[in-house]
Amino acid sequence: MNEALRNIWTQARGKWAGLPARSRRNLLIAAAALLVALLVVVFAATRPHYVTIMEGLDDKSLGQVQQELDTLKIPNEIQGTAVLVPARDADEARIQLSMAGLPQSGYDAYSGITTSLGETQDQFNLQVLNALQQSLSTTISDINGVQSAQVHIVMPEQQLFVSQPTTDAKASVFVDLGPGVQLSAAQVYGIQQLVAHSVQGLTVGNVTVVDQYGNVLSSDVAQNGSSSTVGAASSELAMREKLENDLQQTLISGLQQIVGAQNAVVVVHANVTFNQTETTTHTLINAPGSSTGFITSQEVQKSQSTSGAPGGAAGQAGSNPNLNSTYAATGGGATNTTSSNTITNYAYSYQNQQTTADPMQVLGYSVGVLLNSNDKSITPAVQAQIRNFVLSVLGSTPSQGKNVVSVSAVPFTNSLQTVPAAPGGRTWVYALGGLLLAALVVVGYLVFRRRRHPSGEVIEIPAGETFEQPLEELPLTQEEVLRNQLTHLAQHRPEDFASLLRTWLSE
Repeated sequence: MNEALRNIWTQARGKWAGLPARSRRNLLIAAAALLVALLVVVFAATRPHYVTIMEGLDDKSLGQVQQELDTLKIPNEIQGTAVLVPARDADEARIQLSMAGLPQSGYDAYSGITTSLGETQDQFNLQVLNALQQSLSTTISDINGVQSAQVHIVMPEQQLFVSQPTTDAKASVFVDLGPGVQLSAAQVYGIQQLVAHSVQGLTVGNVTVVDQYGNVLSSDVAQNGSSSTVGAASSELAMREKLENDLQQTLISGLQQIVGAQNAVVVVHANVTFNQTETTTHTLINAPGSSTGFITSQEVQKSQSTSGAPGGAAGQAGSNPNLNSTYAATGGGATNTTSSNTITNYAYSYQNQQTTADPMQVLGYSVGVLLNSNDKSITPAVQAQIRNFVLSVLGSTPSQGKNVVSVSAVPFTNSLQTVPAAPGGRTWVYALGGLLLAALVVVGYLVFRRRRHPSGEVIEIPAGETFEQPLEELPLTQEEVLRNQLTHLAQHRPEDFASLLRTWLSE
């Protein structure tokens, strides 16, 4: 075994000695790069994977948590406002920090209030007020989007005389919002309500909310003076969002059955109004079985007229049943005419109906559908079918206007987007893999050059390039060795050289 290893070592040394200086240098560089890559891979693989156990902490809480973890001999890292520990120690760290009461809330509420024998009532009230301000500040900081908050309360002064005007309690709230966070009117009003209901004699209108940029967030609410406007606006917005979300989910569920998952994007906008209207209807009702109303009274009007010259004895000439008149002729044919006219009065029954419109009336929808043009099965005919499907789902109502539907096909990007890894993620694996691949490429390139330029070929040396090793160290070919021997023989032993030449010529 030792002899075999010795032979292998001897052959390797021989091959190494036969390599040109440049090749040996390149191989050393490639070996060093490969070794460094392997060391980095081993270091990254053996390094513990860190996970986040707490985030959103202030500087004081970060220091307390880090100090406790150092005491527990648990490795930790601080990244921004988050605390990271190795994954194997995450559960233990959470338990130990919870038992230690960390992170602390920053205040101890009313337990920090102390009393002394010489303390005045004003001093005691000041302690209570400070505890209340700290408690409200911490509570407001727990609202999503609010990083920190400060509450300042001004209590009214006690008046000695009743005739003096009294002042109301006032408060100001400073909120430090997170990046891109914007509190809605309902959230601002909720902060005002929280502070106002915590202080006796404090009204919502006397609570001012200001952000870190100096913007007064409570101006609109203070001008309105009530929560009706804020509550109504918040309710209307929630109703419209729910309508749009429900319709969007319905359309997406249907389109997934047509074009497949992740091949359709739907955006819905509902044009709604919240103008509540009331309508009163006055309906007349006829008598049963009749096209007229009920008869309330009848009046008969009669009239009599005489026409022609008098003459002859009076007598009854005849009667007209329609006119209810009697004709009498006397002397030369004078005529008496009697007529009657009946006037009937009708009365109608009526019904008043009052209708109140819905609080939200849909005037129409605007729907945009984006389809993945990378899917060759989505043809223009399929797009037309999808448009008809969307129109049928939207439907129509008497108050609803015309719906607008837009269907477009655009190429979608790859759904497997690169997601930024969380702190302590495994993105280093890809970087190390790329480094190792680069080292292998360098080694392959050197081997390829070695095969393209064997030791028996003459390598052209660029002009001006210098080498530390002389050219004699390069291995010589058989022709070069034979030529050098003949030259040496001709210079030092000319008789032998001439004899050798005669021998060659004779052959």
